[in-house]
Formats: sequence, C-alpha cells, structure tokens
Amino acid sequence: MEATQAGSRLAPLLAPRSVAIVGASPREGSYGRSVLNGVLGGGYQGRLYGVNPNYKDILGLPTAPSLADLPEPVDLAIVAVANAQVEAMVDQAIAAKVRALTIFASCYLPGDTDPRLPERLRRKARAAGLLINGANCLGFHNRDHGLHVCVFETGPVTKGPITVISHSGSAYLSMLMNDQRFGCNLIVSAGQELAVSAADYMAFALDMPTTRVIALFLETVRDPVGFRASLARANAQDVPVVALKVGRTERSAELAQTHSGALAGNDAAYEALFRQYGVQRVDSVDELTATAQLMASPRRYVQGGLGAVLDSGGQRGMMVDLSARLGVPIAEIGDATRDKLAAALEYGLEPVNPVDAWGTGYEADKVFGACLKALSEDPAVGAVALFSDISTADPVSQAFTDALKAAAATGDKPTMLILNWSRVVDPSFHLGVIRDGIPVLDGVQNGLAAIRHAMEYGRFRALPPLAPPPAVDPAIVARWRDRLAKTQPLDENESLDLAAAFGVPTVARRIVTTEAAAVDAAEVLGFPVAIKTAVTGILHKTEAKGVHLKLADADAVRRAWADLAGRLGPRAVVMPMAAPGVEVALGVVMDPQLGPLVMVGAGGELVEVLEDRVFLMPPFDAVRAERAIANLRLARLLAGVRGRPPADTGALVRAAVALGGMAQALEGRLAGLDINPLIVGPQGAVAVDTLAVSRLDS
Repeated sequence: MEATQAGSRLAPLLAPRSVAIVGASPREGSYGRSVLNGVLGGGYQGRLYGVNPNYKDILGLPTAPSLADLPEPVDLAIVAVANAQVEAMVDQAIAAKVRALTIFASCYLPGDTDPRLPERLRRKARAAGLLINGANCLGFHNRDHGLHVCVFETGPVTKGPITVISHSGSAYLSMLMNDQRFGCNLIVSAGQELAVSAADYMAFALDMPTTRVIALFLETVRDPVGFRASLARANAQDVPVVALKVGRTERSAELAQTHSGALAGNDAAYEALFRQYGVQRVDSVDELTATAQLMASPRRYVQGGLGAVLDSGGQRGMMVDLSARLGVPIAEIGDATRDKLAAALEYGLEPVNPVDAWGTGYEADKVFGACLKALSEDPAVGAVALFSDISTADPVSQAFTDALKAAAATGDKPTMLILNWSRVVDPSFHLGVIRDGIPVLDGVQNGLAAIRHAMEYGRFRALPPLAPPPAVDPAIVARWRDRLAKTQPLDENESLDLAAAFGVPTVARRIVTTEAAAVDAAEVLGFPVAIKTAVTGILHKTEAKGVHLKLADADAVRRAWADLAGRLGPRAVVMPMAAPGVEVALGVVMDPQLGPLVMVGAGGELVEVLEDRVFLMPPFDAVRAERAIANLRLARLLAGVRGRPPADTGALVRAAVALGGMAQALEGRLAGLDINPLIVGPQGAVAVDTLAVSRLDS
C-alpha cells in the first residue's frame, strides 16, 4: 500500500489491510460468489475472510459464522446480503469494531417507518465513526491496491491515471468494463453516500500519486463544504476535475423569492461552483471519458489553437464546422509552417491548417509525420491531433500511428489521435498508442469537446491569484444585518440604499407623499424624471401600471402623481431619467446547498426571454467577473454596436464584485436581491430599480 493511501481517512475502506465478505458463497451465480471472485481476481494481498454460518471454508478462504467470530476486527466488511438483513449486519459490524463497510443493497424496505433504513444507518455510522461505501452501490476498484469490490464480475481493469467517482451504477459499470483503453487507478460507485461522500473519495484520490485527473458523474453534492475543499486541493495539485452533473432543469422553490432566484434554479449554483474552481462540465459519458483521457495526459495545453492533420477532405470540412460550433480555435499557422507543409504534401494539396494530407498512395508515415511535426513546431499551435479511423494493425494504420508517435516524441504539446467515427473495430490496437502517452479519443465531436475543455482548463490555470475582495466597513455590515433581521420588508428605496451601502452606484431619488413634494423633487433632481409607486407590497410596479417615465415638466409630474395616488396610494419615488446605456440585470441568490451567488445578465423586460446570464460564486474578483461577462451575448452590446459608443464594462464589473462582497457579508440574513436594470453607459453604471428580500437565520 502506498504510504499516502495508508494515511488517508478512507484507507480502511479503499485500501484495507484486512477484508471480510459477509454472505460469501461457493454457489455459482450468487452475489456472494461474484464478490468473492472479484476480490480474488484483483490480486488483493491483504488478509481475506468469509462470513457465512453455513460454511467453515469457501474455496480455501477461512470462513466464520459472524463478524464477531473472525480472528481480528477487519478494516473492511463487504456486505452481500439482502435488504432485510442489512441493519442487523451493520449492528454486528459496529459491535465487532469493523472500520468500514461496502453495502450493495438498496436499503429500501416495504412498510418501513421513519426514520427510514438509510437514515437509521447513516446515524449509526456517524455515531460509530463507521465508513460506508453505499448503500445502493456497485462497489469500487482500487487498482493501485489490487482490490476489486463489485457485486458483478467485471474482468480485468486497466491501470491508469484516471479516478472515477459515479452516482450512476450503469456509468460505473460502463467505464469499468466496456473499454480497456480507459485506464483507472480508482473507480467508485458512490451510491447513497450514507457515510462517505464524493468529496471524501476525491480527497483519497488526491492522496494517490497516480491520480492525474478526476472524473465525476454527479446527481448532487451532499457535502458542499468538503466538496469545495477537495476542489481547492485539486487546484493546488493541478489535478483537473471533469464533471457530468445531471439535473440541469431542476428548479428550487427556495430560490424563487426574488426574480434572480427564479431564473437560477438549482443548477445555476453548480455552474458557478464549477466556474470558480475550473471544473470542466460535460454533457455525456462519451464527453466525460474523452475529456478525462485527454486531460490525464502529462502534457498540458498552455496557449494557441488546434493543429490538425486528416486523411480526408470531406472529414476536414466536418471537423472545421464542428470546431466553430464547439468553440475550438483553429491555429493560424505561420509562413514557415506552410512552407514545410508544401514541401511534404503531394501536388494539389493545400499547405493549410487543418491539413488534408491524403494523396494517391505514397508513403503515409513520412508525409503525415512531416505534417504533424511541422504543426507541432508552430508557435501558434497549442495542441496537435491526427484525425483518422485507425483501429486495425494494417500497414497504413501502423504507418499513421508511427508518424503520430514520432511527432509526439519531438515536442511537448498535447498530441492525440481522434477517430472520425466512434465505432471502434479493434480497440486493442490503440493500447500501444495509449501506452506511449498519446490519448485516443472516439469521435470527432467528443474529441473536439475534450480539446475545448483542455484549452479552458489551461486558461483557468493561467488566471492570476484571486485578489482580496474590497473591504466592507464592519459598521455597514452590522447595520444591514440588523435591518434584514426585522420582519418589515424592504421597499425599493431602502433596497437601493442597501445596494449603495455596499458600493453599487444607484440613481438619485426622493420619496414623496404629496403632489407638491413630487414637483419639488423633480425640480431639484432635474427633468426629465420618472415617478414610480412606492406603496409597500407592490413588488412588480410595471404590471401594476405603477411607473411613469420621461416626465418633462411639472404638469406631467402632477398628472403622474395623481394617477398613482388615486389608484395605488400617495407614496411614490421620484428619480431622474438615467442616461442611455445597456440594460443589465444583477442579482444575489442564496442557494440552500452551496450558498451565495451573484447573477449578471441581459436586463430590462427581456431578462427572461433572452436567458443570457451567468452566475458567479463569491469570492471572485474583477478579473474573474470580467471573464465571465465576456462569455455573455450581452458582451457584444457592451462593446458597442451600430455606432453606439462602448459601455463602461469596468463599472459593471465593479458592481458585480460589490454584490459578491454583499452576498458573503449578509449570508443568513439576505434571501436575495434584484437590480433590474443597472444601466451601463459610456461614463459608468447606475442601478435604477432594486428589490431586496430578507431572511431570518433558521
């Protein structure tokens, strides 16, 4: 056992010195026999026992009637029993001082009473300090430790640098059994995570020197604090994390108190979390495995575009189209590289990137090798790929792979083979390529998506250290925490005061309750003005026809105030019309799982229609806020279109950073805040409509 594994909190579970199989059986086809075969076939070198009252010996394995009858308290007991027997076995394990369990059973019982069996087991494990893999899991394989624990027989597992942690049993089995090219050091079916979470498995993987990338299939995060800690540690160790997080369309009722919350949904918090820690989010198991394989390569993308060599002009056209759609830049190669390509290519083939290098049957290894080498030497190229359906040991395929290996050996850039079609005839042929450190990715779309993620991770790693957030006066924080603790809701004026207190520029305004006061306020603030109802309880003023805009003189103000007072009440707010600019929506959302978020997106009446928004998780700084905003479609408007001057994006960034500080300072008191719009013009930004919602600590 590696020393780092031995010192990990999860060592008794994932790298145990002794193992007992509860329910071990010699009967072919039984779960107890399958589990036993898996452990025996994995090469486990520790002490191994069977537990079954019907046998004294199973296939030469010393067997006891119960855990208490074993010659020692084992580190790990694998519980291969039915649901009805699980709780009794857990009680026996705790009494026998077993340190860890793997539970395959679902733990759902007909007629069960509250608390249900999973919760009862969770409480017992917590009280006893018992580690549990599962329940309702398929097991785990620690390839570095030679321990294969699975309810099904899986056959050999290729050793490699990828750690997989999956909430999907099907995905776990697929990645475990279907492709020997996918090499893992640790692969875990996490199940219900009764006592061990994905964050814990990640921490163990980060103790393993062989871990170069962590691939996650997530349904949820049950330990947000621990998960963030593991992500931070992965960043510190430069271990990329790739995540397939399901549930994008799920909505959270707790987030719907403000408009920003309704727009967020639970998934927005995960987007923000992944953005903060550089987690590469994928959409399918194909993309997950391709990205993990590429990012497990010791060669990391730094900068530059893709250099590609293909054996088909038609496939090149498809690849170029997909690159544009997926956002993978094609490198603009220099004249020297074009000259090298021209010297290598058959007459009639263009010396351009991507290169169609297939001629009329000449020496493929020399031509393709020269093209790959030329691209790898170009400073504008950040990664090199050969696109070809190589899957059998025919002379052309061998020549292609030899050329690829030679090109990879002469440079230090990520170099890979991408198959045009994801249907592989003979994947064993690729094992030699993979052993030479060259990833083999199935399918052009999967391969390009993996390249995009590698490039994005490289850009994330290149970010400067997080700048400390602007300091907020403790007196301001205390004042507003006290105010938000009161039951009286904040109106628009007070919500604007709150935003201003934390550094968001807000429009000048006056609260009025009489016609004369309204006119006086307009004359002091300067025409044209807007007058809006400020009656308590009216949150959506436009729908209530409680807004009058562009009032040019005192008579217009009198008429507007009279209309509002007659229909809605006399209390109103008068403010000058803001200068023209881009309407932006800003918001603070408190996610019940992951904490505060800041939303930035297209504002005004189209906020819901355009669905152009991004969520940031504090703490973040101006560099990270600007980077996130640059990915919005809104960024094109901010840059200036149709002769309009560019907006002051820096003012928007500063407002977003200010909201990040507010969200952290008022967590537990502030339920949410909407600013819509924040008008961003050439000379700055100003919030003209704000609503804050308070919440008492539970």
